[in-house]
Amino acid sequence: MTTTVEGFEHVVKLQTFGNIDKNLTEKLLAILAECYRRLGPPMTFSVNLNIYETSSGQGFFASHDALEGKPTINIYLDRISSLPPNVAEAGVRRQAAHSILHGSPEYYKIKFPSGLRQAMRSYGLPENLATEILYGAAMAVKEHAVTRFLVEGGYLEDQLAYAKYMLAPTAEELQAWELTKNNPTARIIYLVMTIRDISCAVPLLKKPDVSDEIRQYLEKRLSHLPDQYKAIIQKIVDETIQKFSDDTFKNIDNLVEAIVENIIHKELEPSKYETETMR
Repeated sequence: MTTTVEGFEHVVKLQTFGNIDKNLTEKLLAILAECYRRLGPPMTFSVNLNIYETSSGQGFFASHDALEGKPTINIYLDRISSLPPNVAEAGVRRQAAHSILHGSPEYYKIKFPSGLRQAMRSYGLPENLATEILYGAAMAVKEHAVTRFLVEGGYLEDQLAYAKYMLAPTAEELQAWELTKNNPTARIIYLVMTIRDISCAVPLLKKPDVSDEIRQYLEKRLSHLPDQYKAIIQKIVDETIQKFSDDTFKNIDNLVEAIVENIIHKELEPSKYETETMR
């Protein structure tokens, strides 16, 4: 399919897979083009856009990476079609923002911070588990940055809708907690991915008109967790995520350090933690 938006023929390189509706493709291209006009071009001044009729497995309705040296946005129509229109549009804008902010390989090939390497040695954490922790932390940092960037660019309303969508508890998440709550390493991953999922909403806590509403949604999102885990996540939000700077890699290091200190140590060395808290 050959579909372009005037003025962006050399910016967005489109590929489609499957039976793709041309009108929907044009709408998606228009959303991206409007974003780039308002916010600036992708990091490499060009982005690959892959639109798929169907997805395989589970995951988000859209994704971004730059592992091959250039921003690449993937959109899955079978997933995006089930979303409220404002949430879908907000999600597409988020991919545009990722291509502007995180459109080079360095944002996706991140080295293990020293604290996580030490935790791997101390507790025998396998590399695949540590990679999942690092991936979740890096995603949290980038999702936070995207919300802040888009809100500053004038997209408050749709990013509020997106955040509320992400904060709505699902039956799958509640079931996942029931399956993981008795396994320390599984709990670690669950809590890290919870931090990943709520991080997009944190910049909105600094917006007076919506902060109370977002705080209520955050409380509801965490309501199924025991009090000690709610407190841990709230501490990480307040003391680490809300203090993020403009340095993505420093933010990742700081968040991983907070995860190691507040989650990994307490989950894998509980007797020491319990002794310390009793003093």
